[in-house]
Amino acid sequence: MKKVAFIITKSEVGGAQTWVRDQIRLFDGEIEPVIITNHQGWLSESLPDVKCIYVPQIESRFSITALLAITKAIKINKVDIVIASSANAGLYSRLARIFTKFRCVYVSHGWSCLYNGGLMKVVFTRIERLLSLLTDTIWCVSQRDYELAEKVLNISSSRLSLARNAIFVNSINNSTEKKSNTDNKLHLLAVGRLAHPKRFDLLINAVKDLKNVKLTIVGDGPNRERLHHYNFDNVHFLGEIKGFSDYQNYDAFVLISDSEGLPMSALEAGINQLPMILSDVGGCNELIDATNPNGILVSNTINDIVNAIEELLSKQCEFDKNAKIKSENFDIKEYKLLYKKIIFG
Repeated sequence: MKKVAFIITKSEVGGAQTWVRDQIRLFDGEIEPVIITNHQGWLSESLPDVKCIYVPQIESRFSITALLAITKAIKINKVDIVIASSANAGLYSRLARIFTKFRCVYVSHGWSCLYNGGLMKVVFTRIERLLSLLTDTIWCVSQRDYELAEKVLNISSSRLSLARNAIFVNSINNSTEKKSNTDNKLHLLAVGRLAHPKRFDLLINAVKDLKNVKLTIVGDGPNRERLHHYNFDNVHFLGEIKGFSDYQNYDAFVLISDSEGLPMSALEAGINQLPMILSDVGGCNELIDATNPNGILVSNTINDIVNAIEELLSKQCEFDKNAKIKSENFDIKEYKLLYKKIIFG
């Protein structure tokens, strides 16, 4: 049985962490997993039987201490395969290959070097291109990420793999009917960290004057205090809810963000048959069926978001029907063979 180390910068609740958890569950009994992350958190608590190695310095953009600790952990635990799922994790795992041998898989959950690079964008993209030479395969979770890697980062297609994100079909999707709301309002749900690159500020400003719309936000993060100051009657914050699953209480899901890979929160909403309003960034367009629309793509403007909500209100039955059909496309078990090929080579 291969020993596989999943390296991720933070153990907090988030899309990349959910991805790691689901991969470990998907290959239960087929791999011996190890998690290397900053400290105890949502991910380690979600997988209490999995060995976790904590390297606090992994949060630093570059730390010799982190590199040495991660390399040592890989050697001591005789790791066969490393799967890195964040920018920092990708940096340290690939540099560790200079000192020890293992199969290295880097998962791009959206190219942060392009979206968040700012003035250093050129430098970061060149670094990513060099790091690709130390990578057995770069796992792109959306077609958009694959195209950016090949055409913008100029990474050889021989080092790229494409396999879209997917999630487990849960009991809610199979056994619980969507509850009908009795207040004649459209109940919108947004789930995510209250932090960059999410744009909850735009979403809140879009719904604040829509009297027939109620927005519920699930999540926590550094922007919590600032967002709570909006204090509108039709916007409600539930905070962080571990294992949130009450999708059946809502009419639609909304994700407004400056950058995404293929968002896990949208997949969870999709598999629970919710129509979606998504920012047209990253791989979000791959979740929306253009022929039989199960949702709407928007630019990050208040006007565009308002128009999308109004369209959803006017065609709610049509969107509901299409969302139910589309939900069958998000089952992780349908992708297992493809994932296995990427991981094991």
